[in-house]
Amino acid sequence: MMHFRSALLLVLIFALPWALHAQAISAGGSYDSIPRLELGANYNYFHANAPPGQCGCFSLNGGSGTVLLNVTPVWGVVADIMVGHATNVDNSLQNITIFNYLFGARYTRRTEKRFVPYAEALFGGAKEDVNFQFTINRNAFGLAAGGGVSTKLKGKFGLTVAQIDYVYTQIPNAKNDRQNNIRIATGVTYGFGYK
Repeated sequence: MMHFRSALLLVLIFALPWALHAQAISAGGSYDSIPRLELGANYNYFHANAPPGQCGCFSLNGGSGTVLLNVTPVWGVVADIMVGHATNVDNSLQNITIFNYLFGARYTRRTEKRFVPYAEALFGGAKEDVNFQFTINRNAFGLAAGGGVSTKLKGKFGLTVAQIDYVYTQIPNAKNDRQNNIRIATGVTYGFGYK
């Protein structure tokens, strides 16, 4: 819980001043201006292999929140806080909650088209809570690399059509302490600073 509070505090410290004084970035061309700050809320499907031993792959459902600070028309800084949960994994009565708090850079390919592709690389931490025989609370290194496609809806609202990320974590699992996961997300965004 302490890492979550620290991550949230870090996001607020850097994002709040920009949100209060957000101004659009002049993009040029015939399309709309780019918001200085975007907040996002997503649904996530997470395919993980966290159990000890072999793959034991299973799926988690959850959500994520993102804060994107557009520094230039193509480069931005992003914070991504994600949680996923699965119950009764492989009929073992094991419940697993995975929490990732990641920060990094996003490259956005802006054109005058409706759909905007982007790629990002994020680094940070991962946490796993498991209630199997006893409660386990582990923190470890995590990273994500991937991308997606977004589009503007009406007014200040936008849509993350789809985002696919490779998520690597080093959560202890009594075998090799490495997990190679896939995350698929979709959600809505709200931009501060549109004209």
